[in-house]
Amino acid sequence: MNDILIFKEYIGTFCNNLKEAFTVYGVKQKEEGFYVFDEIDEFSDPLKDYKPTILPPKKYLFPQQETLLRFDTQPYPDIKPVIESWKQILFGVRPCDIHGISLLDKIFTTDHEDKNYTQKRAETIIIGIDCLEPCYEHAHCASVGCLNVDDGYDIMMTDLGDSFYTSVKTLQGEEIIRKYSEYTEACKEDRERFLRLKNERENKFENKIKTDVSNLPLFFKNADNDPVWDELNDRCLGCGRCNIVCPTCYCFDVYDCMDLNMTSGERCREWDACTLKDFAVVATGENFRSTRGQRLRHRFNRKFNYLMTKYNASFCVGCGRCTRSCPVNIDVVETVNAVIKNNRNREDE
Repeated sequence: MNDILIFKEYIGTFCNNLKEAFTVYGVKQKEEGFYVFDEIDEFSDPLKDYKPTILPPKKYLFPQQETLLRFDTQPYPDIKPVIESWKQILFGVRPCDIHGISLLDKIFTTDHEDKNYTQKRAETIIIGIDCLEPCYEHAHCASVGCLNVDDGYDIMMTDLGDSFYTSVKTLQGEEIIRKYSEYTEACKEDRERFLRLKNERENKFENKIKTDVSNLPLFFKNADNDPVWDELNDRCLGCGRCNIVCPTCYCFDVYDCMDLNMTSGERCREWDACTLKDFAVVATGENFRSTRGQRLRHRFNRKFNYLMTKYNASFCVGCGRCTRSCPVNIDVVETVNAVIKNNRNREDE
C-alpha cells in the first residue's frame, strides 16, 4: 500500500470502527494537565500536543501486575499457566515509546521467550504519531537516536494540519486501513509537504548530550568511582519513580498468593525497581548495592552501558518521564553530561 491521507474529520469514525474488532487504547487528558493511555470511549484528538503520558504504553504488553499461573496442591499438585491477551490497538504512540516497545521485544525474546509478553505483543497493533517538534522541555529523544523510527509499528501518522499523512508498515496495518478507514492516496504534493516537514524538524531538536550516544558505554565503564554518584546519593530518595515510569525498565518481582484454604493460589509478578533499597538484597541478608548512589549508578549503567553494549542501542529513549517524575529533580541529561565532563577532566590530568 502506498502512503495515504486520512482526513481528520474521519479519524473519529476510524477509531469507532476499530472498536468493533479491537480494544482500542488512546491518549486522554486528565484534569491536572497530564496525559494517560486509556481505553477510548469516544475519540478526542490531543495527538499533536500531548506530552508523554504518566506511564508508557508498555503497560498493555507488560502489565504492572500479572498472574503467571494458578495452582492446586490437593488432592494432587495441579499447575495451569495463565496467559491473558486480546486483540488490542495502541493509538497515538510516539516514536520514543515505539523504540521502548521494540527494545522490550528484544528483552523478552532473546534468551528465553516470555510468552505472557509475546502473546500480547502478537495481538497488538501499534498506530504511531510522529513528532514534528519537541513535545516538552524534558524530551531528549534526538540525543539518544530515538526521534526517527523505522520499524516496531504497523501504521505511522504525521500531522499535516487538516489530515494525517499515513505510512503503512505491515500487512496487519494495511488490513485495518482498508477495512476500517476512509482514506485517499497521497499525491506528489502531499509527499513533498511531508518530506519538507520531516526535514524542517531536524533543526528543532537540540542535541542535549555532549557526545555521540554511541560513546556513552565507554564513559560509563570508566565512571564507577565518579563523584556524581556521591552527589546523587545525598539527593535521591530511593522512591523508584524513575523506574516505574520508564518505557524500557522490565524488572519484576514474583510472589505466590495463597487462597484461604491454603491449598490453592496464584503465582503473580509485578513491576520492581533497581533503585529500591531491597532490590539487591540476597538470601543471606547482604545488599550488593546498599546506598542510593550505588543503585542510581546501576540504573544509569543499565541504560547507557550494560544493555546498550549487548543490544547496540540506548536503553534510554529520551522521553524524559524520569526527570519529570523525580521529586528531587534528578535530571538524566544533566547526570549523563556530568559523567562525560568528569571523565574528560580525568583524561586531561
